[in-house]
Amino acid sequence: MKPHRLAFAFAVGIFLGVLPGTGAILAAVLAAVFRLNLPLMISGAMLMNPLTAPFVYGGSYFLGRWMLTDQAPTGFLGQILLPVLMGSLILAVFLGGAGYLLLRGLFLWREAVRSTRLRREG
Repeated sequence: MKPHRLAFAFAVGIFLGVLPGTGAILAAVLAAVFRLNLPLMISGAMLMNPLTAPFVYGGSYFLGRWMLTDQAPTGFLGQILLPVLMGSLILAVFLGGAGYLLLRGLFLWREAVRSTRLRREG
């Protein structure tokens, strides 16, 4: 499989893992529907776990509050849920993109090392 598709599967998994209410189950369904690498999508989604969730959701909340400033409506929806959703969307895009770049770079590096070894041996 090509490095782009593998890294894309991982990035989509991270994106789904960061968004509240989505995660490994939706990642598995989308992997089957779009024929993406299931283990990479699930592992990307599982980066959001009980150890990382407080940091990601806390960061999402503060990012969302900063973006909304004083424009958020009052009540639970406007004071908590809307900032978390907005911040999560921004973090999901950023972290998914970072995961894509990291994994694609690792796969390309591995291919370069492999081809260098083959040239030395052959």
